[in-house]
Amino acid sequence: MAYKHGPHLSHMSDRDYHVQVIQHLTARLHEEPGDRRAYFLRGNAYLDHGEFQAAIDDYSRAIHLQPDAVAYNNRGIAYRNLKDPQRAMADYRQALVLDIDYRDAYNNLGLVLSDQSAFEEAIRCFNRAIDLDPTYWYAYNHRATALWALGRKEEARRDYETVRNLLNPTSP
Repeated sequence: MAYKHGPHLSHMSDRDYHVQVIQHLTARLHEEPGDRRAYFLRGNAYLDHGEFQAAIDDYSRAIHLQPDAVAYNNRGIAYRNLKDPQRAMADYRQALVLDIDYRDAYNNLGLVLSDQSAFEEAIRCFNRAIDLDPTYWYAYNHRATALWALGRKEEARRDYETVRNLLNPTSP
């Protein structure tokens, strides 16, 4: 969606922005083919643009140059979007090997486990994300969905209420 209603707002759509970022980073990589950060950032742009295989390719290059938890996590997101839960789970787990306190990897692992109807294991992942960050509303929301799927509706309602309070702390 283009932003047209203010001189301080961009006239560029998100998609146009992603394309520009990808083009800029591609040019950077032609100059410096070993630039790990450029591969990682271009992977992010591809991920945001919905080009999941291109994102996987760039995250894989970044990981090859220097493994890190965020690159594994983000590559897992791309695999999940391509409906490859086994590779997604492997990447989330590797992210946690590299950073045992990476709340986003716990949340994302919980999501892919929920996709597989492994709700109890997913809930344990969401619990860990919440333990690491009690204000992480995404994990409460995803845990509520898993709880609801298990028929634990009252617990799910409490989590949905927590989400509402975290997103709008002044609501009654």
